[in-house]
Formats: sequence, C-alpha cells, structure tokens
Amino acid sequence: MMKQFSIILCCLIPLCIHAQSYRAEAKLDSNHILIGDHLNLHLSYSGSIEIAVLFPTICDTCLENIEIIERSDIYIDTIDKNISYQQLITLTSYDSGYYKIPSLAFYSSDSLVLCETSPLYIQVNTLAVDTTKAIKDIKAPLKIPLTLGEIIPYVLLSIALIILIVLAILLIKRIRNNKPILPKWKEKEKTPAHILALNALEALRLKKLWQQGEYKSYYSELSDILRIYIENRWNIQAMEMVSDEIIQALSELSLEDKLIDNIRFTLYHADMVKFAKGQPLSDENQRAFDNVLHFVNATKLVTEQIENKTEK
Repeated sequence: MMKQFSIILCCLIPLCIHAQSYRAEAKLDSNHILIGDHLNLHLSYSGSIEIAVLFPTICDTCLENIEIIERSDIYIDTIDKNISYQQLITLTSYDSGYYKIPSLAFYSSDSLVLCETSPLYIQVNTLAVDTTKAIKDIKAPLKIPLTLGEIIPYVLLSIALIILIVLAILLIKRIRNNKPILPKWKEKEKTPAHILALNALEALRLKKLWQQGEYKSYYSELSDILRIYIENRWNIQAMEMVSDEIIQALSELSLEDKLIDNIRFTLYHADMVKFAKGQPLSDENQRAFDNVLHFVNATKLVTEQIENKTEK
C-alpha cells in the first residue's frame, strides 16, 4: 500500500506544479449587450519566463455570429522569473441570441498545451418593440451646422467666378470696339544720343585730365564718348572700328567735310597718345575736345530732321 501511494503521489506532484506554473484567463466586461454594441474581451496569461508561449490567434470564423472590431497589441510584463501577457479585443454582434466564446489554448514552442481559458457566453438582445403603438417613420438625419472651413471654399469659388465673368465682359467690349485685347504698355523714352554725349563731355571737362598730364586717360574717354555717340545716333558699330573705318562710315552719311576733318583730327591725336605715347600741345587738346562738342551739336539737328522725315 505504501509503495502504491508513493507512486500516485509522484504522479500528482508534477501535475500540481504544472497547474500552478501557467495560468490563462479570459474576461468580458459584461455578458449582456444590445445588438450592435461593443464589448471588450480581456485575455491574459502568466507563467514562467523560461517557457516560450504562443498567444492564441482569434479570428471571426472562430466565433459564431460574433465579429472582431479591434484588437490591441500584446502587452508584456515581467516580475522576477514570471512573465505575463495581456491583450484587449473589442467584439460586437449584429444578430440577437446566446453565443459562446470557446476555450482559448496557449501553446508552448513544442506545440504542447500549457493552459486554457474557460468558455464564455454572451447574450445579445434586441430593442424591445411595443406592438401596441403605431409604426413610426425612420428618424430623419440630424442637421449639423456649417463650419467656416466648409464655407470658405464656396466663397472663394464664387469670387473667382465673378472675376471671370467681369473679365469676359470686358474682353467682349474691347473686341466689339476693335480695341487690342491687352493694353499697350508705354515704352520708356530713350535719352537722345546728343544729350548723353553732351553730359559725358561736360563730366570729362570738369575732370581736367590733360591739364594734370593724364593724356592717355583724357583721349581714351574723349574717343569713347565720340564712338558711343556715333553708335547711338546712326547705329554704326563704332566701338568695334578703328579710326579709318569710322571716318569712312561718316563719309557715307553725306556730312560736311569740315565736320569729318575735325573728327579725323581728334581720332588722330587720340591714336597718337594711346599707341605712340604722344603729348599734344595744350591748344591741340582743347581743339580735340571742341571738335567733338561741335560735331555733336551740329549733327543732332541733321539726325532730328531725318527722323522727322522718316516719321512723316
């Protein structure tokens, strides 16, 4: 008898230890809900941290007439050598009746059942209907007041539509009155060539370069003023021409020979100073300046007459 009792005791001890090591639990917020309401299922497991556990996967097909709305992540907590898992699953049902959530098994990595939850039952009720009262129509949808964010797009669209209509009316009027569709922008008046040249000559005179012995700077600026004037007035690319080419281009304009000779004098002395390091006399420096000044004043009248004839 003692031997048999020892054998039975040895078999029962591991079972008791196994039952206390792993524990699973499933709880509902309530066992009664109205049709379409939500219900939370709290699923938890606790056991030894040394044993890996597979959390049960619940799907809609596993539950009769019960649908899963949402499931949370599995929360893990460890205390000493024990570990616990928790998960929240939101359920609902659209059919009235009495339904069962079967036992949910937790498996080890070796596919051995560690523990199971107890089955749960849900009573899904419908709304009570008073058959003694008359049938009423379906309640109309609730009206929600408009917000500023909903009104602004319509206001902007209306303003844009009004602007388009006004533009269309103006366009039609301009077409009917034989006016250009777009108004012509007035071009900025260009400063006459002789005004630019006279201003530059006055600035050069005030510098008194040749009086200070700066002959090269003096004749460089003087010849540039002359070349720019010729280019602006007759569209001759004088800045890219040598002196002889400039004289030839002026000869083709039917100008007075004296004007051309004066310009030839100025360009000759400018080339002599710039390339041969010449130092003209004081009266020659003044004459070169006066020749350019006289040329500008004399030819501006001729070109203005030509422009007037062209416009007529």
